[in-house]
Amino acid sequence: MEGAPFDQQVGGYDRPVAAWWLDPELRMALDRLAELHRRPIVAVLDTSCVRTGLAQQLKNGVPPASLRTVQEGMVRLFMERDTLEETCRKLPVFADQLGVPPSQLVEMFATDWLPYIRVVALPDHLRELDERAAAVHLLDADDYPTAALAALLSPCILLTHNYKHFRPLGIREPSQGVNAVIAAIDVTVGERRFQAVATVPAAPIVAVGAGAKWVADRIGPVVWVIVGLLIVGGVVAYRRQPPERKDTIKRVAGDVGRFLLEEGSRAANAIDHAQERFDSYVVPAPAHRTATAAVFRELAMGSESLSAQQLSDALDVSVRPAVSALRVFLRANKTTVFREARRGSFVLGMRYSIRARAAT
Repeated sequence: MEGAPFDQQVGGYDRPVAAWWLDPELRMALDRLAELHRRPIVAVLDTSCVRTGLAQQLKNGVPPASLRTVQEGMVRLFMERDTLEETCRKLPVFADQLGVPPSQLVEMFATDWLPYIRVVALPDHLRELDERAAAVHLLDADDYPTAALAALLSPCILLTHNYKHFRPLGIREPSQGVNAVIAAIDVTVGERRFQAVATVPAAPIVAVGAGAKWVADRIGPVVWVIVGLLIVGGVVAYRRQPPERKDTIKRVAGDVGRFLLEEGSRAANAIDHAQERFDSYVVPAPAHRTATAAVFRELAMGSESLSAQQLSDALDVSVRPAVSALRVFLRANKTTVFREARRGSFVLGMRYSIRARAAT
């Protein structure tokens, strides 16, 4: 059946201080940080959060922090089209509540929000894939589209204040979505701190190497001989120092190494704590991810458009559909769910404009 979900188509400091940055645990942590940086965080926006965000923007003169993380590329924001239509209908109501002309809110939303939102129009057969969304539907039919999209993209942030209706998705408090964004920011700050500490030992070497290369490009390879002689000279000079001065050099080097190790440990602990908070705030992943949900999440997190073959290669073998079925699915839902960024290559979600509609 064309356009149907795939799930219906296919079944202590005891180590040498001078080499602390070579510690296997710290290197593993660095690898994990690189993976965290590789992809953005996925978030789904609800109407209730738009109203609060616009109120904050009117008060402070700048978009709220959650939207700024989207503008900076740390978070990738999605919205279901029915939810967006609901938001557009409510903008005049929000304007009346906030005491501003409706045109002002429309302009703010159109200029500062919509360019960073990917809009997805989920057909009914895709909304029904996750039982958590069905549970939300029983509580409030208007929240069903947002719940269905969040369930497909989970784990993700759900930016809403309506914790009562979204409880089946793990939303327990009105500030949970914003708290997830704050935790994500804390993770990023911790990553940068950790990486800064980790690069300190290599900085002199990098600086010398870059400087030598710059000189070598202008003078010639003889500069590398000079650098080598300087290093050998430094080693010889150290060996000629009296024992008292050698002890001082060792003590200073040890103190610096221990300080860097302590700072690296603090940063790693801060990252772990922030990541734990973040994990507790997001909509959890489904107990069993379907093939359709896997396709949605892969496209939501991809840095560029993907063809059916590329998308199939990126999916885990346990949820990988046939390339031909995947190609049919993408094309059948083109212009509503997926946008063909270039021939045969797709991204999740569309761009949307309300200025023309607001003017009519």
